[in-house]
Amino acid sequence: MADPKKDGQYISAREKFLGFSLESTRKSYYPQLQQQLEAAKENERRLQLLIDNLPAQISYVDSDERYVTVNLEYETLFQIPCSQIIGQKVADLIGEENYCRMKDYIQKALSGARVQFECEFTITGRESQWHEFSFVPVIRSAGEVDGFYVLVRDLTEKKRAEEERLKLEEKLRVAQRLNALGTLAGGIAHDFNNLLMGIQGRTSMMSINLVDSHPLMEHVLAIEEHIRSATNLTKQLLGFARGGKYEVKPTDLNALLLDSAEMFIRTKKELRVHKKLADFPIVADVDRMQIDQVLLNIFVNAWQAMPEGGDLYLETNTIVIDDGRHNFYEISPGRYARLSITDTGVGMTEDIRQRVFDPFFTTKEKQRGTGLGLASAHGIIKNHNGVITVYSELGKGTTFNIYLPLSEKEVRQEDSVIQKLLKGSETILLVDDEEIIRAVGKAMLETLGYRVVVSASGQEAVATVEAMGEAIDLVLLDLIMPEMDGGKAFDCIRELRPELSVILSSGYSINGQADNIMKRGCNGFLQKPFNLSELSTQVRKVLDQKGR
Repeated sequence: MADPKKDGQYISAREKFLGFSLESTRKSYYPQLQQQLEAAKENERRLQLLIDNLPAQISYVDSDERYVTVNLEYETLFQIPCSQIIGQKVADLIGEENYCRMKDYIQKALSGARVQFECEFTITGRESQWHEFSFVPVIRSAGEVDGFYVLVRDLTEKKRAEEERLKLEEKLRVAQRLNALGTLAGGIAHDFNNLLMGIQGRTSMMSINLVDSHPLMEHVLAIEEHIRSATNLTKQLLGFARGGKYEVKPTDLNALLLDSAEMFIRTKKELRVHKKLADFPIVADVDRMQIDQVLLNIFVNAWQAMPEGGDLYLETNTIVIDDGRHNFYEISPGRYARLSITDTGVGMTEDIRQRVFDPFFTTKEKQRGTGLGLASAHGIIKNHNGVITVYSELGKGTTFNIYLPLSEKEVRQEDSVIQKLLKGSETILLVDDEEIIRAVGKAMLETLGYRVVVSASGQEAVATVEAMGEAIDLVLLDLIMPEMDGGKAFDCIRELRPELSVILSSGYSINGQADNIMKRGCNGFLQKPFNLSELSTQVRKVLDQKGR
């Protein structure tokens, strides 16, 4: 039988032993555990501080698609505290539209696959953004997926920069293509104008020997009409090629727009014109004929867009384009004239609107258009340091806006054109590398009574001036010639005889070359093809100015 005393003693001793053991254990290990717990909390705090300061959204999403951990970038992105985000379902936080874009990727992550993708991300009331998402699954030892880490980087600025780079590259490709086509168009126009010059010159000389009642006069007039039509085509080619402004003068754009419109609608009774022109002169330095050609091309487009008739609205005003807007218009900041032409026609689709200034692009039947009209209009306005834009909606009409730099000069009254032939007896040096031009030009000048000396090149012309000296009264100089062109020949001639009058002639000029030579003191310009009347007027005008 057990001894209670001994049992009591045993219990007391065991308790004392256990108490001692627990106390010693607590004293020995508790500080270490406490340090480990504090170290773990400190590491967790540091880790949270690290992810909060990373330039990306970082979170952990569990297998129920709920946020367990998020960094402060989420708070910045969604404008709500992190504490309100934790516990939310992904779909509830990011919205149904965003969730639909990425739910397949979420399912892949929850099935154990690492996922990386780019996706558009939209938050209500803000601009759409682009982000790069990385999902890294957390897999237990048993193979079960506990959730996945999310890393999100904002790609919006990178995407915009890439889009801007692609736009600039496309603009460069378009510019290179247009320059190549412009060179081709200019070369064609130059050669074609030389042929037209030969036809025009011979026709002019035929007509002066025929009375109006002569049976051949009808055919001569028909030939001249065909020449004018062909010349208009070369003008379109030259306008697209931006071949130079030949007669730049201060021009009232109000009057030019009104005159051009009235001339066009004279036979278009189905069009109703509404005018809202500025009540003061709007003056720009322009080649009147080229700007008139631009306006005509726009009027023709408007008329063809309104086959059953309609309304044409004309408006002029001035506008200041500052540094903030000039990139949109792609022109220098400053004061500009704006000419607006609006029709109530069928309008255009966005695809057609973007291509409307492309050369040889047309929506018309083959018989109704070449696709050069608006391309040449674009080239002409560009060459005047301006810009032409178009706005259109299908079924709602079209508006063309033309912007041209304003001029501080005053408009001068033009002298009336003299139609009769003006003759003379002076000696003229005719310089041209084309045999057809030398032959017809010599015949035309001799018909007008002048003594003519011909040269087939710039070098030969300079040598002739040096040899003949003051025996030459005037030089009729071609612009485009091989080896020594008209510009170089002009400079050499002026070195030999600074007072010698020179008239420049061309069917084409490159990058405003004709305009540059005119500014260096050239006395006149003749655009090929010219007729006998135009030749006689220009030659006599220059010679008479020298004699004053």
